[in-house]
Amino acid sequence: MLKANLDGRLPGTELFASTVWHRLKARFVGILAHRPLDPPTTRAQPSLFPPEIEEMIIAHLKYDTPALKACAATCFRWYTIATPHLHRVLILQEWTSNKFRNQRSNPLSSLFKLGLLPFVKQLQLRGIVFGARCWIAPAVFDSRTMQYFRAMINLQVLEISNLDFSKFPVGFEKYFGHFAPTLRSVALSRPNGTRRQLLDFFRLFPKLDDIGISSYSPMLEEYVGFDNQLVAISGGLRGRLTLHTFGEEGLLKDIIVAFGGMRFTSMDLRRTRGVQLLLDTCADTLEILRIYPEDMYPCTRPFNPVYSRVQNFNLSSSTALRSIEMPILSLFFSKQVLSTITSPMFYELVVIFPGGEVGRPSGTLVCVLRELYEVREFSVAFCLEALQMSRAEDLRKVKLEAEVAVEAGLYDFLPRPPLVFFQKVANYVPHYTS
Repeated sequence: MLKANLDGRLPGTELFASTVWHRLKARFVGILAHRPLDPPTTRAQPSLFPPEIEEMIIAHLKYDTPALKACAATCFRWYTIATPHLHRVLILQEWTSNKFRNQRSNPLSSLFKLGLLPFVKQLQLRGIVFGARCWIAPAVFDSRTMQYFRAMINLQVLEISNLDFSKFPVGFEKYFGHFAPTLRSVALSRPNGTRRQLLDFFRLFPKLDDIGISSYSPMLEEYVGFDNQLVAISGGLRGRLTLHTFGEEGLLKDIIVAFGGMRFTSMDLRRTRGVQLLLDTCADTLEILRIYPEDMYPCTRPFNPVYSRVQNFNLSSSTALRSIEMPILSLFFSKQVLSTITSPMFYELVVIFPGGEVGRPSGTLVCVLRELYEVREFSVAFCLEALQMSRAEDLRKVKLEAEVAVEAGLYDFLPRPPLVFFQKVANYVPHYTS
């Protein structure tokens, strides 16, 4: 069929045609034989480093996305190592059913084709940045979209904004129930639903450890209470509880009954009803408590009566408490703040100023000052007087780190070096040790 030139070589076009012909012939013969063609074998990529070294490198770079992308581009070995850490968080914001069906504008389609959805461990469904319209509806979860969501077999954190429970009259089990085996944390921002609807949503995930609810007010409903015939879930709620602008104490009681109690080790409570109920329920397990000074001030301006501010915290039964975090949101820091807290002992006090970070626990009463904005010396004095006026019977130790004070700009306001400032602290607390 193909003829050679006088010098014995085939022209380029005939060589290409010959290659295509033999490949098509081989594929046609394979189809007639009812057997698939053998896939090409790939040689295993040898590891350049021991597994321990690879884990150390990933531990230092797992939060550095550009560095991980550079590692993934070097070779196939590093691609397989770095890829799971590059796709841990998936954020979907203001999607519609038409966008989900459009393969070009749907990021889930490409992630599904590349096999990256099983690496997703945190899913965030966000709405409009400055709005309350909910885009999450049953129309979005068609057969193709559910195929994408079911591929997230390792999802651990689910965050949803502006979730409207009235749009799901049948329930959520069909759309979110497949996350139950692995889901450990749920955070709802501005949810719109009744107490029973929120309770049924949380009960979908029996292994739930962390719960977060922000900007929730109860809806008017005929609620008869928790159904005692339902089997209580045991073994969950052992992580962190975050409640911001939460005015439904009855929901907390239902969650306690539904999950057989609460065993949270950390709480972040701001403008929340039922604080004392939570403290008493988790008295044996609570280790870290974050409270806000504005919740302790007497109310001088009218506000929504649903969110009654707490005047006192009784921590006398919290035997496991070792740290109290108190963000200072303004310069109106009153020295009576800590005097409203009743506790037999403070193991650690972490004062967080604007833009600051929480200090690492050291087992002592620590006042950490980081990146202090608009600082004046009287603010520090107020803080120290509050420590002195606290009702704690044993303040143990107080420590202000010199390096942190200098970084925060405190050194400019101090009359003497930080060592003298430490001595000033010792005058307030008798059990001070440097």
